[in-house]
Amino acid sequence: MSTVSEVMASLDAIAPQHLCMEGDPRGLLIGDPMAEVTRLVVCLDVTRAVVEYARTNGAQMIISHHPLIYNPLKRILTSEPHPGGVVLSCIRASIAVACAHTNWDVAEGGVNDVLAGLLGLQQVRPIQTTYREPLVNITVYVPVEDSESVWNEMANAGAGHLPGSFYDRCGFLQEGMGTFRPLPGANPHEGEIGVVSRVDEYRIESITPVSKVSAVLAAMRKAHPYEEVAYNVFPLSNTGKENGLGRIGTLTETITPTELLGRVKSALNFDAVRLVGPDAKPVRTVAVGGGACAFLMPDAIRLGADALITSDVRHHEYVDAESRGFILVDAGHAQTETPGTRGLADRLRIALPSVSVDFAS
Repeated sequence: MSTVSEVMASLDAIAPQHLCMEGDPRGLLIGDPMAEVTRLVVCLDVTRAVVEYARTNGAQMIISHHPLIYNPLKRILTSEPHPGGVVLSCIRASIAVACAHTNWDVAEGGVNDVLAGLLGLQQVRPIQTTYREPLVNITVYVPVEDSESVWNEMANAGAGHLPGSFYDRCGFLQEGMGTFRPLPGANPHEGEIGVVSRVDEYRIESITPVSKVSAVLAAMRKAHPYEEVAYNVFPLSNTGKENGLGRIGTLTETITPTELLGRVKSALNFDAVRLVGPDAKPVRTVAVGGGACAFLMPDAIRLGADALITSDVRHHEYVDAESRGFILVDAGHAQTETPGTRGLADRLRIALPSVSVDFAS
C-alpha cells in the first residue's frame, strides 16, 4: 500500500515533471495526495470505460498519458461525456487521476525510446533538445576519519555520476585544516565551548546533476558528524544529459520504403499505416515521434534521417515531405504511443511493489 503522494514521487522519478513542455498539464489532476493506493490503472486516455474498469477492479488511482483536463473547465456536467462527465465520475468514485504527457514523451525510456526500440533503431538520440540538465559542484568539509563514510553516502545518493557516463563516484579530495569555535548552546562533535578548535579535514568536491542535489545533501547531512555542516553548492555553466522530443537512430541494415512500411505494421500490429515518399529511396537512418510529431520533420532531415514515423500527419505536411524527397509515415496516434504507455505501467510495477498496476486499453 502507498499513498497518492508516494505514487506521484515514483512517477516523477520515472517521468520528471521538469521535462514537460511549457503549458502542458502535469502531475496530479484530481484527488487527495494522502489517500491510500493499493491498485492503480495506467492508460492512454481516461475514458468512461477506463474509469468503470478502475472502479470495478478496486483501483484508487488512474495514471494516463494524455491529460484528462487539458484546458480549464468552465463547468462539470454529467450531460457532457468528456471531459466533464468523466471528471465527475472520478470524483464520485474517489479515484485520483494523474498524467505523464510530454514528460513521458521526452524522458529516457519513455514513449519515443520504446517506439525506437520496437523498430530496432540503434545509436538513438533526441531529435529536438528541449532540456539540458543543470549541473552543480557540491563542496563539503569533513574530518579525515569520517571522510570515507560521508563520501560513500553522497555517492550512493547520486553525487559524482552524470547520466549516460561510464564513470561514477567521481570526486576530488583535498586535505587541509578546518577551524571553528563552539558558542554557548552548541553541542560540538569535538572541541570545547568558547575554545577555537583546529581539525584535520578533507575538502570533498563532486559534480552532481541538479535533480540529485536534494538527495545528496540529505545523505551528506545524515552521515556527517558535525552539528552544523559547512558546505557549498555552486551552479556550473556546463550542462549534463540532454533530453528532447522524438528519437533518431540507425537500422542494422539498409532497407526499402516498402520494407520499412512492413516493419512498422509488424512492430505496432497495425495495418492502417500510410507512407508518402520516393519508392526507391534507401532507408537506414530513421526518426520517430510518438503522437503528432510531423513538426519534427525539418530537424529530422537536418540530422540525416531518411524517414520519420509519427501520426496525425496533415495534407500540407505530406506535400512538404514529397517535395523534399523525404519519407513520412503516419502510423496512428494511439498505435505509436500505446507501447510506451504500457512501458510506463511496467516501470511503475517495479517502482511500487506494494501496489497492483494494471494497464487498460
